Amino acid sequence: MIRLLWILLLSVAAAVLHAEPVRDSLLSLHVDRAHMRGEWQVPLRDLDAPLALDSNRDGEITWPEIEHRRKDIEEYLDANLRILADGVDPGVRFEKLTYGTRQAEPFVLSEISAIAARPIGSLDVDYTLLFEHRPEHRASLKVVWEGTGSQRAEIGSRGGATIFSRADVKKTGFVELLKSGVWHIWIGYDHVLFLLVLLIPAVLRRTAQGREGATDFAGPFVRVIFIVSAFTLAHSITLSCAALGWIELPSRLVESAIAGSVLIAALVNLLPRTAGATGVWIAFGFGLLHGFGFANVLSEIDAEGEPVLRTLIGFNLGVEFGQLAIVAVFLPIAYLLRGTRFYRTGVLYGGSSAAAACAMFWLWQRAL
Repeated sequence: MIRLLWILLLSVAAAVLHAEPVRDSLLSLHVDRAHMRGEWQVPLRDLDAPLALDSNRDGEITWPEIEHRRKDIEEYLDANLRILADGVDPGVRFEKLTYGTRQAEPFVLSEISAIAARPIGSLDVDYTLLFEHRPEHRASLKVVWEGTGSQRAEIGSRGGATIFSRADVKKTGFVELLKSGVWHIWIGYDHVLFLLVLLIPAVLRRTAQGREGATDFAGPFVRVIFIVSAFTLAHSITLSCAALGWIELPSRLVESAIAGSVLIAALVNLLPRTAGATGVWIAFGFGLLHGFGFANVLSEIDAEGEPVLRTLIGFNLGVEFGQLAIVAVFLPIAYLLRGTRFYRTGVLYGGSSAAAACAMFWLWQRAL
């Protein structure tokens, strides 16, 4: 039981610290009748080979080094991407070029648009970017057909053409949406760690001397219901608002704030009288931020373009089932170990400290 509990608490940190940075490009196209708009993220380290962007050769590519190279970058991108709408060139235009990071890897984001003469039924995307300089380069392509669904494709091994057709879109089943929600809460290391940190003191109760293990299972069980319900209600509200387009927040701000929520929740556990349902208000307050994080994930699954309400309900239910599975494993073990020195010291102080350290790493990585 002790080993399993440590796995639940620390596997998140291990997975994140050993994760490889994302270096592949992402091309996302959104088609609404005859109008097409898109975003193209390309790693700057890969563009450095053909364009020599790292002018001072310090191993880092910053915005001041590329802001005056807009024309060069756009010409290189344009030369390696051809898009035809129903076999006709719709006249793709580059509208905006911005700088950012994804998993600590700098990239350039180019916004493109085009208007065809008639409603678009198919897209022929010919992608050849970077393969002459980096043969192992991969590109993820996504086409969202408004009101129909989405399609994805991976391009590698020197690139090539891919044809997307509205008629070939397959609807995402409700069961697939449930599975996607379950899977994304399980691999959402920051969300899982935040929930576990809140649950650690739930099996303890306050005393005049500080805190001790709860005397019966009913108390911790009810407290956990309140904590999980508060977290669920909060992130469901903001997930819905973001999915419906009512509220939009920058991804960098959201991800940094989520890391900060884990840090604060972990530090609260180190206070001498934190016990019981202390985490309810923390769960609700920061759960509002976590909802925007779930919305970022929801925007990346293959259900884009399909009815929003159906997608939102299926994905959100999956997230809740995934949460309940985590709680069902953690709570019985935590309750059995609540009175041991291992739990009061190793899990409460050691586990919370480890979570705080992990959160500080995330915060530094995402904010800076």
